[in-house]
Amino acid sequence: MFGFVFGTACLAGLFYNLRRGRWHSRHGGPGRWSWRGRMRWLFERLDTSPGQEKVLVQAADELTEAVEKMRDELSATRAAIARSLRGEAFDAAALRELDAKHDELIDNLRKALRGSTAKIHEALDPKQRRELADLIEHGWSHGHRRHGHGGRCGGWRSARAC
Repeated sequence: MFGFVFGTACLAGLFYNLRRGRWHSRHGGPGRWSWRGRMRWLFERLDTSPGQEKVLVQAADELTEAVEKMRDELSATRAAIARSLRGEAFDAAALRELDAKHDELIDNLRKALRGSTAKIHEALDPKQRRELADLIEHGWSHGHRRHGHGGRCGGWRSARAC
């Protein structure tokens, strides 16, 4: 159960970072690429059509909205934990209310993730789905050798890596 929640949160975070421009690059620091630049890179990498791009952007927006709702709850979560610790006696009721809110937000995130990934799956062809799945599973640097960025002894690393 925890693995599913963790995986959901990771994928939502990925789309959130793509959408909102909070990506830390190895070379350029925060904000090196704009949101549009990262999405353009993904679209070029997957060789998508304009219709497919529209579906991917809508899916990212849906996931971003669900993650934003969870982010908005963070201050209320901290306040409820502080209330439960501040009193003379431990206030378990405040944390039970918090659990109910979190369960609802996580359920909404799961629904958004299922809906978004189903839309993406439907919009992409098998080759594009494999490429996107590899990017999600292995990270954004996966497959650089196939795309002409050099391997262990080539590309920007040159002699340092050899």
